[in-house]
Amino acid sequence: MESIQIAVKLKTPDPQAVTAINTIRDMRLQLPPLKIHRYELWEFEVSSGGRETVSELVRHFTDIVNPNKQTWLFPEKESSFSEEDPELQWVGIVVRDHLDSISENWTDLLKRRGFAVESLRYGVLWRLGYLKDTDEALTKKMALDLSVSDTRAGGLFSNPVSQEVSFWI
Repeated sequence: MESIQIAVKLKTPDPQAVTAINTIRDMRLQLPPLKIHRYELWEFEVSSGGRETVSELVRHFTDIVNPNKQTWLFPEKESSFSEEDPELQWVGIVVRDHLDSISENWTDLLKRRGFAVESLRYGVLWRLGYLKDTDEALTKKMALDLSVSDTRAGGLFSNPVSQEVSFWI
């Protein structure tokens, strides 16, 4: 079994990412991220075919990637995201629902259609770009604090009651 991820991004500015960066500016944080990108993150567990199986799924289902509005890639490392400013230090945060009907429904649909997909996990990948000279441990802490809601003054991307948050590597 092989795990294959794809990251899907709008071709136009993402309204949720724009709202997030504007909200962060209004929060007047001491060291805010300078840029934010948002991706839909699809992780497929495939029993055979690897990337070819996932590429076929993407071509077949425009609900996963709409070629008129979205682009996608197989993210493997930090350099995968070519639109990101290399002068910034990027931190990836993945937010997934605990009980995720999107993942379950898509898994069932793909299995019924005969694709070699054992499971699928859907989430959102937030990429936060900080000043390059900021300490990496501090950058990760600030990104996590900004991501997980624990007060009304912090945590924009997730609710710990119903969602899980992890770093994307």
